[in-house]
Amino acid sequence: MDDKRKKIILKEITFWKQNNMLPEHYCNYLIALYTEGEEQLQDKVIKRKFHLNIDIFFSMLFLFMIGIAIVITYITDVSFGMQTLFLTFFVFVLILSIFIFRKMKKSKLLIFITGAFIFLLYTVQINDTYFSSNRKSLYIMILINCIVWIIGGVWRKQLFFIIAGTLAVGTLIIFMFI
Repeated sequence: MDDKRKKIILKEITFWKQNNMLPEHYCNYLIALYTEGEEQLQDKVIKRKFHLNIDIFFSMLFLFMIGIAIVITYITDVSFGMQTLFLTFFVFVLILSIFIFRKMKKSKLLIFITGAFIFLLYTVQINDTYFSSNRKSLYIMILINCIVWIIGGVWRKQLFFIIAGTLAVGTLIIFMFI
């Protein structure tokens, strides 16, 4: 059997193994049969599981950062300087994550979503601190935030940000007149 067919069959068997379509010991047997005992694909399966664990880790990290940002901003009585320090640390973590994701060739959408949410929280916090919770200034700042989302979505070709920014602008217009 030629190598091209073997690779296709081995890729299919690996897919079955990863998605539990066949029992693992059957897949191991078939992989050993087609690789003639060399089993180089086992390393790829372990590598994929490792990448999956990294994805889960970063997803949980970003959710944790959003939760901590909400707690620091709205629940605790922390000074504006300390809130700024925490949010700056979160931005640093997001920038570091961009470099890690770029090296791993992963999608950076979750990083951008987390950054946009932290930017929104910080925008509201700036309004509360400097404009004494003035509604008009809050609407203007949120509108600017939404426009940044739309422009960023168009620039990075991220449909999520275009839709989220457009819906947020629509919701903001409704709340301005209620």
